[in-house]
Amino acid sequence: MSTWQARADEGLGDARTRILGVFLILVAILGTYWMHAFANIETVFVASLLAGSLLGRWWTVLVPLTAMAVLQPLEWGTTYRGYAIGAMTGITFFVVSGYVFVGFLGRRIRPKVLLRVKSVALLTTISVPITIGYDLWTAFGEWVFLTRPFGVTLATMLEAQVPFTLYHVLSSLTGSVGRSDVFQAAGS
Repeated sequence: MSTWQARADEGLGDARTRILGVFLILVAILGTYWMHAFANIETVFVASLLAGSLLGRWWTVLVPLTAMAVLQPLEWGTTYRGYAIGAMTGITFFVVSGYVFVGFLGRRIRPKVLLRVKSVALLTTISVPITIGYDLWTAFGEWVFLTRPFGVTLATMLEAQVPFTLYHVLSSLTGSVGRSDVFQAAGS
């Protein structure tokens, strides 16, 4: 076996890890597709956080990148039809890098601690600041590539972001219950 194949096998983990990784990618893609009509059901966010904290290794990056490689072209062709390719590429950078950052933050979370603590409060404590950071990052990207060319100031963009972020935080709070069940199931 060549060196790169050995590194790939090591980075992807055992069969159980690979199955869970592919499952998280499917959850991210299908969940986003099915829940598209509802605002802020962030299945890619949850899948990225879980990939980082439960799987680690290459899955921290593979889950969000693979999901977004499928989802972003769909967004370009439907929701954001008519925008210039430069604007779409720019905002995609901010969205994708935001999800990868969520995965890395998930990696910093110690799964052993989370699996011992059955408190939803801990997951909420973790998800709320990550959600706010992600929203600020992507709002900045949206401002740079989509609204700034039309004369919108960053302050106006951030002000307009407040209701969206509040709703997003509420969805994170309600999603914490589901994530706590997943963390507990992964530990058994």
